[in-house]
Amino acid sequence: MGPFGFRRMRGRRLTGDAVRADSPFELLERLRSPELEAEGRVRYLLVNGRQDDGLWGPVGAVWLSEDGERGGFLVHPWALWEGSEFVRGYRSALERGWSPGLIYGYWLREVWRGTYTVETERHAETLLLVDELVASL
Repeated sequence: MGPFGFRRMRGRRLTGDAVRADSPFELLERLRSPELEAEGRVRYLLVNGRQDDGLWGPVGAVWLSEDGERGGFLVHPWALWEGSEFVRGYRSALERGWSPGLIYGYWLREVWRGTYTVETERHAETLLLVDELVASL
């Protein structure tokens, strides 16, 4: 059993009380499908690290719209804790005047050692496809 009452089982996502009324993650905003479908071509970087159950795996993906005006971080369902920290950092960078393009560029150029790995840049036709990929890994 992981540190947050979750445990992995073959053929299932999570067992336990993954989302409860008193969950600290209930305020974590998840994009709705229309927003995901409305965003066209995007570039993205898959981020791997320690998931909530302590195992190594996908944490999420940093993405940037084709025009470079919009971006964000999609959180993997098994990495709500770590992923929400990336979201918080992303929002903090926006508040400090960084643009989505600058944030993405930082992630693209940064050398990650030890704690996290960032995979090679990829492209997708829609943000919805990236969200589905992240959730399925």
